[in-house]
Amino acid sequence: MGMLNHGSGNPVSERKEGISRRKLLVSLGMAGAAAALSQTTLLEAGGAERPSVSHAVYGTGGQPGECCVTLTVSGLRASTEPYTLVYITDPGHEGWFHADANDSLSADNTGTVLVNTSGIRFKRHYGEAIHAKWFGAKGDGSTDDTGAIQSALDSVPAAGGTVYIADGVYRIDAVRELRPASNTTLLLSPGAVLKAIPNDKERFAVINIINKENVTVRGGTVVGERNEHLGTTGEWGMGISIRSSRNVTVCDTIVRDCWGDGIYLGTNDSQNPRVECEQIKIIRVTCENNRRQGMSVTACKGGIALASRFNKTNGTEPQSGIDLEPNGTVVVTDFAVIGCECNDNAGSGIGIYGTTDTNARNIILESNSCLHNTRGIQIRSASNNKVLFNNCSDNTDMGIRIAINTRSVITEHNDIMGNTAARNGGKGISVEGTATSRIRHNTISGNDCLNNAQEGIGVTYSQYTHVADNRSNGNLYGIRLVGTTSQFNDLSGNFCIENVYGIQLWQSSYNKITGNTCSENKQAGLWLRKESHHNELLSNTCIGNSQAAHNVYDNILVMENSGFNNLQLNTARKGNGAARAAYGIRIQSADCSDNLVANNDMLDGGETASYLDGGSGTTTLAGNRL
Repeated sequence: MGMLNHGSGNPVSERKEGISRRKLLVSLGMAGAAAALSQTTLLEAGGAERPSVSHAVYGTGGQPGECCVTLTVSGLRASTEPYTLVYITDPGHEGWFHADANDSLSADNTGTVLVNTSGIRFKRHYGEAIHAKWFGAKGDGSTDDTGAIQSALDSVPAAGGTVYIADGVYRIDAVRELRPASNTTLLLSPGAVLKAIPNDKERFAVINIINKENVTVRGGTVVGERNEHLGTTGEWGMGISIRSSRNVTVCDTIVRDCWGDGIYLGTNDSQNPRVECEQIKIIRVTCENNRRQGMSVTACKGGIALASRFNKTNGTEPQSGIDLEPNGTVVVTDFAVIGCECNDNAGSGIGIYGTTDTNARNIILESNSCLHNTRGIQIRSASNNKVLFNNCSDNTDMGIRIAINTRSVITEHNDIMGNTAARNGGKGISVEGTATSRIRHNTISGNDCLNNAQEGIGVTYSQYTHVADNRSNGNLYGIRLVGTTSQFNDLSGNFCIENVYGIQLWQSSYNKITGNTCSENKQAGLWLRKESHHNELLSNTCIGNSQAAHNVYDNILVMENSGFNNLQLNTARKGNGAARAAYGIRIQSADCSDNLVANNDMLDGGETASYLDGGSGTTTLAGNRL
């Protein structure tokens, strides 16, 4: 019996004969051997972090050479023998293989299948995962590991499996891309980095999941090449691209420094008709310092971004943390963004943009942080969406914006509820239409709009807006309605305190202003200007306005051709501070005609007088208390 060696010389002479435990394994058959080997765990399969497979088979002290052949990969390939079990010794490739007499077709892939010169297929025994290093991935920061990792992905059985990437920096040719198959989990250790090799292309991705289902990417870091990119055009160099796929999860992964988006959800554009993604989950992901978007959702039916971060997007428009924007006539619907950070982006924290009248809908943005962006949250030409309990503060422009874009003039039935919009450089919450748009039936309720540079809540050229139970304090305007088509809006139960102006209507008619508190504002509490007519001002409380100058401004003021308004059941008091309002209710001039002032409580309403009627044709009934 010759001495056993490890891969040199004639492979036939390397076989160790007559070992009783080997005979025992042979007598058990491959099912028994596999049962013994199945004790290995995920990390044991790589031969590094946990006790060896030989330990599982033999117990303490067992060595591979005691029962079977030990060879290098090249030694096994050069052999002609149908070994029952072979232990491969190459560093990073260690593991057990057995001959599969029933397979004559599988290709040698270095990692899980080795073929010797006799054409015998040897199959690797492994537990929970296939290791990329088995296929030659180095992770040394200098080797192109694209082919090795793709080979590992290609080795996953059709029924499913996991590819594991250990700590290291793996350079990836993002033009070739990594493409997991269906039913695959790509598991990266916390110290694993997939780093894109610089290129000059406009379109590419480090990981591209296209027309697949049941795929998971978990852990590790994906790094783009925005700082080393060799071209100057294009904006579609993605970290992770998911197209026309369903049941895909990205979890606990960092994606940064991409030429385009960190994560992209869209369609396989070569399909006709194009197919949206479905049921996509983005969980505890960080997308940071990407050039175009943190994440774009351009075609998706059902999905969620949960407890993730989309921060510091900058470089080329739109530069948003998350952009939910259908690409053409496909849809984004039933998607939720919950508990995410979308901060410090050069564009919006989160944007919803429709490209038809109905293709961005049923989207929920809840409990997100949208701070230090240009705009916190934008909804443009999109309907039937909900923005709930978000913090949209300290943005350079607006906190929350509802508007239209150039592709659709309809924005309807959106609910903006329970949000905080504070210290923004523009408006806290803005509803912005045009004279020809259809921005209607939107609800703004229960929000805190505090210390914004312009309006706490601004409604322009919009109809049937329900603005209720908001706290709008410390702004230039608490609430402002503007535009000849700002009609049929309902403002009720709002607190507008310590603004420059409480509530103002400018060229805005046929609105109902009911049950609001407008007190201690610097100028007028409730103010109708510039041909605002046929409005109802009912049961509002206006106390102690004119804080900017004693006895100058009024609690309720009607001026500049504002006529046919109904002022009833309002309460006006001058206040008892050092600065007090001049009039409780004042109809300023004769061009304000045919207003009705009835049943108001103006007792002690102003420092100069409780009531001044400078209008024409005013109907003043005895029910007023002066």
